[in-house]
Amino acid sequence: MDDRRGFTLLEVLVSLAILSITLLLAYEVLSGAIGAENRSERWTVASCLGETLVRESTAAWPATGESSGTFAAPMDSYSWKRSIREAAHSDAREVHVTVTWSAEGQEEQVSLAGVAIK
Repeated sequence: MDDRRGFTLLEVLVSLAILSITLLLAYEVLSGAIGAENRSERWTVASCLGETLVRESTAAWPATGESSGTFAAPMDSYSWKRSIREAAHSDAREVHVTVTWSAEGQEEQVSLAGVAIK
């Protein structure tokens, strides 16, 4: 009788298949997490830029109208549109800001709003 101990070829192949699937799934999860972090960073930057515009617009009594533009470098990949309208109350104005950017060939945007008071 042969007393050799070890793994059969079939056991090794099954182990390698399980390891390969596990590593592939781990790679997919990690890639998704990195992509989500990048999207989150762009949304955060756009929100901060938009908030700055809303604060600038509501700090003083703004004139009604619409305006648009791009931010200065290094944020020049983000553009903005601002709309200032009469509010229901005569001593208030509605300020709406939309910040737009392109990511992975798709346009995304964040909209913020505020009120300027006399």
